[in-house]
Amino acid sequence: MAVQENLRFDTVSGETLREIEIEGERFYYAYAPARSAYTGLLVLLHGVASNGSRWEEFVEMSPLRENWAVLRVDLRGHGGNESTTRATLERMADDVMALIKDTESVVKQPILLVGHSLGAQIAIHVAIRYSETIDGLVLLDPLVTSALTPVAKEKSVWVPFFRLTEAVFRPLNKLGIARRLPKYSLRQDDERAREMLQKGGEAFNEFIRDFSSPWNDIAHVHLAVYARDLLEVSRPTPDLTVFKAPVLVLASSAGLFTDSKRMKDWTVKLFDGEMVTINCAHWPLTECPLDVSRNIGEWIERKFPVRGR
Repeated sequence: MAVQENLRFDTVSGETLREIEIEGERFYYAYAPARSAYTGLLVLLHGVASNGSRWEEFVEMSPLRENWAVLRVDLRGHGGNESTTRATLERMADDVMALIKDTESVVKQPILLVGHSLGAQIAIHVAIRYSETIDGLVLLDPLVTSALTPVAKEKSVWVPFFRLTEAVFRPLNKLGIARRLPKYSLRQDDERAREMLQKGGEAFNEFIRDFSSPWNDIAHVHLAVYARDLLEVSRPTPDLTVFKAPVLVLASSAGLFTDSKRMKDWTVKLFDGEMVTINCAHWPLTECPLDVSRNIGEWIERKFPVRGR
C-alpha cells in the first residue's frame, strides 16, 4: 500500500517533520525541541481510528513545551503512516521505541508517554517492555479490563466479526486494493463537537452518537486497521504493577466505557499511581482540553521538576 502523503497531519509552530524506516516501511512523526532548558521528552499517542492531529491543540497550548521536547505520530496504519502489517500492541510498542531512539532522546531522561484509549494501551506495553527507558506514564481514559462498564463488555461479542473483517480486507490491502482516504483533521471535528457540547441536551446525545459511531470511524481508516484497533483494545490489560515509575490516570466521569471507582481501585495498586477524574465521556482531548493540559502539566511539574528550578 503506497503512503498517501496528503494524509499527513499538519505541523504547528516549532515542529519539524521527520522520517524513519521501520520494518521496511516509511514512518513520519512531528518533533518539537524544548524552547529553553531541556528537561525530557513527551511522546503523544492517539486512540482508535485517530491520528496525530488529535494532539495538535495540546502541543500548541501546553506550557510544557518550554522545557520538554514533544513527539507526536500517526500510529502504524493510521493517517499518513499507512501500512499493511498487522499492528499489534507489541509491534506498535516497538514502533514507539524506534521513534524515541530516532530522536536520540534515550540518553536524555526523563521520557514520558502520554496516551489516550488505544494509545494508553500502547503506552502500558512500552512501559513494560522497555521499563529501563520509560520514566512515567499519563493514561487518558485507558480501557483497563477490570474497570470496563457493562456497555463496554457487551462489545466483546463483536470480536469474531472484527477478526473476520481483518482476515478479508488485509490481503486485499496488501494487493493494493484499498480505498483512497480523505485527510482527516481531528481538530476541526473537535471544534464542531464543542459547539454541540455547549448546547447540551439532544446536541450532547448527538455528540456521543457521532464520536462512538463505527461508521464515522471507518470513513477515516482502512477496515483491516480499524478491526485490528478494536481487537487490540479488547485484549486484557497487562500487569502494570511491575512498572516502578509514576503513572497518572485521567479517568472519565461519565462512565461510558470505564467506571471511575474501579479505575481508582486499579490505580492505587500501581507503584506510584495517581488518578484524577475529569468531566467527560471518553474523549477528554475533545471535551475538556484545558483540563487535560492543566492536570498533565501540574502532575509533571510535581513529579519531574525543571532542572535548576
